[in-house]
Amino acid sequence: MEFKNKEFDGPYEVSEIQINNNGQLLRGLLYFPSENFKKPYSVVIYFHGFPQIFSLTEIVKNYKFLLDLGYAFIVFNFRGFRFSEGQVSINSQVSDSLKIIEFVEIMIKNNIFNINDINILGHDFGAYIALILCSKINLINRLLLISPILNVKKLVYSEDFPKTLSYINRFLPGNVKGIEIINQFIDLTKEELNNIEFQIENFLNYLKNRLLKIIIGSIDKLSPLSEVKTILTNANIPYELISIIDMDHDCVDDEELEKLNKEIINYFI
Repeated sequence: MEFKNKEFDGPYEVSEIQINNNGQLLRGLLYFPSENFKKPYSVVIYFHGFPQIFSLTEIVKNYKFLLDLGYAFIVFNFRGFRFSEGQVSINSQVSDSLKIIEFVEIMIKNNIFNINDINILGHDFGAYIALILCSKINLINRLLLISPILNVKKLVYSEDFPKTLSYINRFLPGNVKGIEIINQFIDLTKEELNNIEFQIENFLNYLKNRLLKIIIGSIDKLSPLSEVKTILTNANIPYELISIIDMDHDCVDDEELEKLNKEIINYFI
């Protein structure tokens, strides 16, 4: 498989991805490493968080070191986020993740991706979706979760969640589609969480990925370290848990970012 109208970002070939899911397009970018590396490529698929305020090119810029290690890099917006069509929901994001895997499987059949080195990097709520996906398929080699939101039910039922949605609607209009009627979105999400396949205490028992690493800040307030440790006791595979001292849910200074990137590189090198 070759992409038409090749474009380059420095030494990296880049192609736009458009995947039709139930008549709605999810959009993304596929970056290939420099020509120093040969096919089939190892690949890292990036699952973004909520509400996903960064452009796809900005995300690629932050993880360019993976390209320099020889990995292809796939980054996309789940439906309902930014430039992808549709409305956000747990169900739509899980469905989108399966569509991305279908795309990856086509690339494998065309000897572009290495079937033995398909990996996911999930951030924030994207980590939750990645875990659900890995309970359904056995293609993923390494799964890396950064500042994962694992206790989604607690978050959705909290008094602060409507305030968060109201803030997004007011200051990031159009960034997340489907949350405009806040109570309706919360009710829908609560209903989705009643589905056993979306309950973390269930799907953590069925992970099929080979390796799992979690990186979290020691003072993360959205996903406290103690809470993450408790939830992960249900995982059916061994995992590595790394805590970055004095880091909250997101990196706020260069020192934290350096520590975070070092852990990522050590995992994928």
